[in-house]
Amino acid sequence: MRPSSRSPRRVSTALVLLATLAGPPTALAQFRPPPATEAQRLSEQGEQALVSANAAAAKGDKKEAEEKFRRALQLFEQSLAQEPQSVITAAGLGSAANALQDFQRTVARLQPLFAQNPGELSLAYPLGTAYFKLRRFNEAVPVLEQVAAADQPDHLIVHYYLASYYLYAQDGNRAVTRLQRYLALRPEKLAGNDFQIHELLGKAHLLRRDAPAARAAFEKSQAGRAESAPAQIGLAAVLELEGRVPEARALLERLVTKFPQAAEPKERLARQYLSAGDVPRAEAQALALVKLGATPASHLLLGDVRLAQKQPAQAEAEFRKVLELQPGLLLGQIAVGKALQAQARHEEAIQFLETAVKSGGGSLELWATLGSVNRRAGRFQRAVEVHRRVVEMAPRQALGWMLLGADHFATGQWDQAIEDYGSALQVEPNHPGAKQWLARALAHRARDRAGTQRMDDAARDLRRAYDLDRSVAMGRRLGAVLLDSRQYVEARKVMEGAVTLPGATWREHLLLGYARLGSGDAQAALAAFTQSGEATQEPDQRAEASAGAALAEVELGQVDAAVQRLSDAGPSKSAAKVAEANLPRVLVRRALAKLEAGDAAAANRDLDAVDRLGTGKRTDLAKLATFARALTRAEEGKFAEASSGLKRALTPVPDWAWSNTRALSDAWVLYRQGKVAPSRKLLATAQKKPMPGQPRWMGALTGALLRREAALAYASGNMKASEKALKAALAVTPEDAVVQHNLACVDWRQGDTSSALATWKRLEPSVAVAALNLGIDAQERRHEPAEAVDAWRRYLAAGAGPRAAQVREWKDRLQGLYGLGDASGANPAGVTAEETP
Repeated sequence: MRPSSRSPRRVSTALVLLATLAGPPTALAQFRPPPATEAQRLSEQGEQALVSANAAAAKGDKKEAEEKFRRALQLFEQSLAQEPQSVITAAGLGSAANALQDFQRTVARLQPLFAQNPGELSLAYPLGTAYFKLRRFNEAVPVLEQVAAADQPDHLIVHYYLASYYLYAQDGNRAVTRLQRYLALRPEKLAGNDFQIHELLGKAHLLRRDAPAARAAFEKSQAGRAESAPAQIGLAAVLELEGRVPEARALLERLVTKFPQAAEPKERLARQYLSAGDVPRAEAQALALVKLGATPASHLLLGDVRLAQKQPAQAEAEFRKVLELQPGLLLGQIAVGKALQAQARHEEAIQFLETAVKSGGGSLELWATLGSVNRRAGRFQRAVEVHRRVVEMAPRQALGWMLLGADHFATGQWDQAIEDYGSALQVEPNHPGAKQWLARALAHRARDRAGTQRMDDAARDLRRAYDLDRSVAMGRRLGAVLLDSRQYVEARKVMEGAVTLPGATWREHLLLGYARLGSGDAQAALAAFTQSGEATQEPDQRAEASAGAALAEVELGQVDAAVQRLSDAGPSKSAAKVAEANLPRVLVRRALAKLEAGDAAAANRDLDAVDRLGTGKRTDLAKLATFARALTRAEEGKFAEASSGLKRALTPVPDWAWSNTRALSDAWVLYRQGKVAPSRKLLATAQKKPMPGQPRWMGALTGALLRREAALAYASGNMKASEKALKAALAVTPEDAVVQHNLACVDWRQGDTSSALATWKRLEPSVAVAALNLGIDAQERRHEPAEAVDAWRRYLAAGAGPRAAQVREWKDRLQGLYGLGDASGANPAGVTAEETP
């Protein structure tokens, strides 16, 4: 009998044979196998021809193998014509047709039958292979995945096919899985070709950005054989992934010399030169590659060089050559589209790429480029539609989401852009571009929110952006928003970090100065402003730093220096605005300080300058200037003007004033007039609800009123009233040397001279008038002219007091009376309680 390859028949024959051997002798005579149908006979002959063809192919006899495959194909076609539903015959036909590379025939004959038998691996294997060879990957991959899942050694090549596709689709994880499975299933006789599989494994690990695994795979591929250009190129890619770009470039430069006829090292090296911006060297390698052979890859590279040289027309010509050499090549089509786009021929680029898509282009890059060209042409809706297709094609890649983000970014749709870039980070958490563009979109939305006074929302966006993109620019934006919203402590933290980042400039130090100033650290603010000025040589920028330093000096009490800076703001418009906004305020502040020191004339000069500068629409500042002017009038004894000015300044009550400021001011004016009782009454009213910082000032005014009351009583001869007032003043300020001195004067007038003299001697180092009084006592009461002259000499040596001229006259006369001159004597009227001009 001739052997049969039909599995069901072999199984049924074996079962019949088993039953025959186990039954009685008559059973053998009774069994007769049914005669084979014509279709079965043709199918069996086809299988025999297929076996012979494979044997001839194994021996290397291509001609005989092709004849046998054609004979097998003819027999299977005839059989299938009689039994169209025969799975075994269809599988044989697919094997023969694939061997003859007639993949269209395989698809046409097997596809309908496979649709009826979707679980039949004998059909799935040849059909999936035919799809794959025809580059119909969307149909091939699901079928081949089904075959691979069965994990049968006869289908080993399927794992290789799938790995190749996943590498093409940039899916490194799946490619690694298939290649590792191939190595586990492959028979020992194929182990000699493992270097090729390890090469592919290395490329898959590169896609996964797993440098150690990629290096190990390429080293395995290289082990035990002469240096291989592909493996060495892979190792160069590993070095590049590890950030060792100079080493990678050096390796490629060596490979170009060692393998002068190898194309890939030249192409990879040229690509590296392009990435580094070294276009001349890239051009040299590209031209050498074209000279080596006019291939699609060589013209594609030369076209990219021309694009880098800003020669899009010449680039287009090179890319057109790519398509002449390999019509329909997706990379060529994409490149032509980019060249057209670079020439602003957007409509042509769109039409070209749309045609490529319609012709069956399923490449991610093709769709991505089509969408990007639509975006640059202003067709944003179409760009979004195309890029959503990219997301559907590669849902586990960030590419589609990044492109959608770019579409929405281009139209200012910040919410959608932020959502898109966030989705990109979800699928690829370490995608650097996604982090950068998400940060930029957040920064743009923050700018819009700040423009509508949504400062908290703006700060929230910028905090997130700064976390994603720890750069000087993001830190500066966040710091500025925090300053605008008066969050000075937070702004200081951000800017103190920002000034340490690479690329920090004078502006970051300027913002740090304002943040420190707002948080109450004027000394540190001045240091930051100083550093800001030292970090630039531009006059405008130095002027801005100087204006900030002036504000810090004001807080440090260095008002004169601040006024000088603000009066000479420099050429910067920003600095001029700072000066315009702050110089009047600083001058008013200095005027108040001069008043506190008793220099009403200097205070008036500053207030005159404020009048010349003007206060603009700043009503509160204008009222403060009026308030200060009223106080100078009180110091000058112009009490009516003072009272009128206070009324204008404090009606209605401005923000800088407290509810009792009017009462306190009026009390002060009355005090300066010598109207103690009404002044004390107003002060008592104000003291019922003191504001922060006021109790000390109120205590000082209370003491001043008591001293004034004591002085008035002393001048009128009412020592009891003067003593009472002075003791009350001493209770308020027990360490006040002047009050102690004046109380001693009262004691002296009341006859307690010993106590008075003891007090004056004790206080003489700090109260100059005590020496004057010691001299008066020595001359008037004890008639000791020498002591008097000596005491008055000490008084005059202490400084120019208001009675210096008179005391000098007294001293000179005494000296004359006692042999030092001809002048006649003079008797002082009595001790002096206080020195007032």
